[in-house]
Amino acid sequence: MSDKRLYLLAVFDGETQRRMAGYYDVLTVQGLVGQQTKGIPYHFTLGDTETEREAAVIMQAEEIAARFEPIEFRMDHIGLFGLNVLFLEPAMNFELMRLQNNFFSDCGYGQRSWAAHGTILIGEPEAILRAVPLLAEHFEPFSARIESVAVYECFPVRFVKQVGLGAMKPCKESSDD
Repeated sequence: MSDKRLYLLAVFDGETQRRMAGYYDVLTVQGLVGQQTKGIPYHFTLGDTETEREAAVIMQAEEIAARFEPIEFRMDHIGLFGLNVLFLEPAMNFELMRLQNNFFSDCGYGQRSWAAHGTILIGEPEAILRAVPLLAEHFEPFSARIESVAVYECFPVRFVKQVGLGAMKPCKESSDD
């Protein structure tokens, strides 16, 4: 039995990538490296599904991405999942919820839970407790944007496909084609 899953991601634009990386850099300078998955752009995870559905998920990503324009939102505040995950959370808006619901329509009805969040650091409670005031000292809410959706297989990480939203051209093709 495989523990691998396909993950659908709402990928942030280049400026948001730079800002998120800058916040992470503030932490790494203090020796807080984290255990989060490396090699994946900053994003909101929309959900996950079985690897056997790869072809259907790629088709779904292409179809849904074509119906959406890039989504503007405000990265609004710092959040925690317990004392193991430090993240930035958006001021939720209708378009973010609509994008996620197009992929996973059972969310919000007691079937699945979804919390849009951009992970900054995953670690032990001691590291997270050290990181919170460092991030809070540097964080200011900012305008952000989702420009594409991507499909990744984890673990190990394998890039599958990334598709631009709306009239944007496909971002990348799978290296396995």
